[in-house]
Amino acid sequence: MPGAILRVVPILPATDISRSIAFYKLLGFSAREYQGAGGGGGYAFLTRDTFDIHLYHVDELAGGGSPSGVYFYLAPGTAATLEAEFRSASAPILSPLAPRPWELNEFVLSDPDGNLLRFGEPTA
Repeated sequence: MPGAILRVVPILPATDISRSIAFYKLLGFSAREYQGAGGGGGYAFLTRDTFDIHLYHVDELAGGGSPSGVYFYLAPGTAATLEAEFRSASAPILSPLAPRPWELNEFVLSDPDGNLLRFGEPTA
């Protein structure tokens, strides 16, 4: 059935949902924490523009760090402005905006649990 998948939403691990929500709000995401049965705040819904990320609580990360990540493909000409927005919000940029061999201008940051967030726009 072609066209059955409407969207994909990454689900990232977080050891402290409140801390992660605060971080993603710095990046301009809105957030809603889900209170499941028994009141446990083990899940969060994050949205920026029309894109979503979900967070789920884990007590600890396997191997001490997260192997997870998200790639955000940006409209041409927007990466520098977005990187500047994140820098002004004091988001830690791990790798600054630069042309990459895979023909994208890209910058990378990490959330508090080590989930990599890569942002790129076409170089051509």
